[in-house]
Amino acid sequence: MYFGGIDNAVGQAIAILDLIGVFLNAVIGGTVARRLRFDAVGFMLIAIISAMAGGMMRDALIGNTPVAALSDPWYISIALVGAAVAFLMNLRGYVWELTRFHADMVILGVWCTTGTVTALGAGVSWIGCILMGVITATGGMVIREVLIGRIPRILNDQQMYVVPAILGSATALTLYQLADPSVALVVAPLTAFILGTVAYWAKWYVPASNEDGRFDIWVTKLARKIEPNKMRAWRRAKEATMRDDPLADDGVMPTKGEVRDQLEGSAEPTPDEFLAALFRVYVDRHGEGSSDGWARD
Repeated sequence: MYFGGIDNAVGQAIAILDLIGVFLNAVIGGTVARRLRFDAVGFMLIAIISAMAGGMMRDALIGNTPVAALSDPWYISIALVGAAVAFLMNLRGYVWELTRFHADMVILGVWCTTGTVTALGAGVSWIGCILMGVITATGGMVIREVLIGRIPRILNDQQMYVVPAILGSATALTLYQLADPSVALVVAPLTAFILGTVAYWAKWYVPASNEDGRFDIWVTKLARKIEPNKMRAWRRAKEATMRDDPLADDGVMPTKGEVRDQLEGSAEPTPDEFLAALFRVYVDRHGEGSSDGWARD
């Protein structure tokens, strides 16, 4: 079993890590299914999507059909084993989360590399190869969270997840063309893993927009000063109409999952704790613990 026809220890190691990644992400998907109290069918579906959706999306987009996840029986078999593990074992706690994160960073590096190299072999452009690497590494998480009714975390939690995948993909693309392919398959995953791990422990975050940013306030004040009175009256009338329009929702209302996250650790929350959690996710979205700004405490 080798990856990309590279018949040496590196190619074999990448192929094995690829399957380990399928197992790990199936287990992670299963833990999500357990938290949401899914039945056995739900466990299997969420586990398979978590483990294989990224690679399936990549293969479908580059025309590599039938997709590897369906043509190789090992993928689905290992994903189902991961689902069974999560179904039978309640994996939780600090040790599990720490282990899961670091293992996930290893697999992130492997998958962004394999996705990039696979796309390169299909004749995809350089920027398309990087995109395919990112999709391979993160696609399963995105599809899983959409299915359970959540905004994918990679879009709003500021965690350094996509950035290491981009850097790993770019490294793989560069080294695969300029150096020995085996070098690319070693250096690129390590690059993504190191960046993701350092970002986690150093508490580096992706910058987020701030509705009350200083630049925005300055521009708004300047615009108000030069705005004609008739234009101001017309604008305020339209804004009042928008506030009363239910279709003018900004689309970022919190989900039930976010409320559950705020209550994590409380097996049987009191009414006061529940109301406090509702306040944090529905009202205090820009207060302590919000995702606005360059970094979080």
